[in-house]
Amino acid sequence: MTKFSGQDLNNFVTALAISAPVIVFCNLQLRVIQALDAKETYSFGAFMVMRLIAQIISILTIAVWSFATYSDFDLIFTVLAVSVGRSLYSIGETFFGEQQRVERMEGIASSMAIKGLVSLISFSYFLIYLNSFSMALGSWVLVHGISLIYDFKKTQAVSLSRGKAEIILDKKPLLSLLKKGLPLGLSGLLISLQINIPNYALLGSIHHEEIGVFGAILYIATIGRKIIESAVRAAGPRLSKILSEGRIPRFKKLRFKLTFFSAGLGVIGLLIMALFGDPLLGIIYTEKFLGYLLIPIWLLIGESLNFAALALEHALSAGSHFSAQLTTTTWSVICLAIFAFTLVPVYGVDAAAWAVALGGLVRLLSALILTKKYGPK
Repeated sequence: MTKFSGQDLNNFVTALAISAPVIVFCNLQLRVIQALDAKETYSFGAFMVMRLIAQIISILTIAVWSFATYSDFDLIFTVLAVSVGRSLYSIGETFFGEQQRVERMEGIASSMAIKGLVSLISFSYFLIYLNSFSMALGSWVLVHGISLIYDFKKTQAVSLSRGKAEIILDKKPLLSLLKKGLPLGLSGLLISLQINIPNYALLGSIHHEEIGVFGAILYIATIGRKIIESAVRAAGPRLSKILSEGRIPRFKKLRFKLTFFSAGLGVIGLLIMALFGDPLLGIIYTEKFLGYLLIPIWLLIGESLNFAALALEHALSAGSHFSAQLTTTTWSVICLAIFAFTLVPVYGVDAAAWAVALGGLVRLLSALILTKKYGPK
């Protein structure tokens, strides 16, 4: 987009910032609950029904907000298309959660790889060769929809029997899931806000034209975030099982390795950017980005801290302390919001990157405090 459709970049980043908090909150982080449900307290059907209800609510909420707030049809279309695509991905996570619960990650890996490759090819074709951003975005949504068939087949092969896949409407397990998932949904909302608050601060300031540049650079960190999320999610069921067996030294050792790996990956990215930042920004994006080298450096400092915090939070979740993540992200978001909305109007996009680093530091310190608090238990 930065190379072939820069005029649509601001709308796209704005759409991501608007849709993410709503969809992430409605997810209730059900995949975490599903993957750690070693005793199969809830059926697959209950998780799927909960997902469908939640995503219908999220799409309707975003649609009402968009039509009530904006008059630019191109922006409204982008917001709705991005929201539908993300909702389809969220529904697919029900299949991922079931595969993760039985520690069969190959189906998730193949699905994400195929989805990513086909999305990239189709999006690039419509954007570059047909010069149509709307068709490119539509193809991206279509790929996410079609991939649900593949995800179902893969899940059926490793875990789902015919009866287990049935959708049964039963209020009791749904209400129980809602109660358990609400703290996780709130923490997911706060994590999304933690990522997007700098964008909101930029949108509301005289520096709003730089939101596309900041949003594009922010996505460098997404590479590391995806790897870390995959690693901690894969380790979650194992951590939960080890803890339930009372193997505390083994649990602590695995937790340390996971945290060290998570933070280490962010530090490696930071070193690469510090050494080769300018040519990388020019290659990945355009020469317009060469003056923004300090932005990815500050962002990667913040993400390194966030990565370590994420590993500690998943270890706490393995011990059924699901509200821990809510606590860490609450403090992080409060500090980040104060910093961003105070300094971004004055210092612009630089202050947005500083805010990300501060939010990551507060989140990690909070996670360490909670780890020490719950450790003896």
